[in-house]
Amino acid sequence: MELTALPTGARAHVRAVSAESAAVLRLREMGLRPGTVLRLTARGASGSRIVSIGAARLAIDATTCSLIEVDPT
Repeated sequence: MELTALPTGARAHVRAVSAESAAVLRLREMGLRPGTVLRLTARGASGSRIVSIGAARLAIDATTCSLIEVDPT
């Protein structure tokens, strides 16, 4: 399932990130890599998402969210 389909408040494991290598590298630097557990904290009006990874919170635009595959837990 894409991160865009995850309901607010749900937890999930990141399965894959299908983006350009520079974008994948940046997401990995921020802690978003396969196997990471995240929680969808909020949804923005423009389709963006705010996810929590441990104590960190990341804002991710809608286009990038559509490239992140997750497995709900």
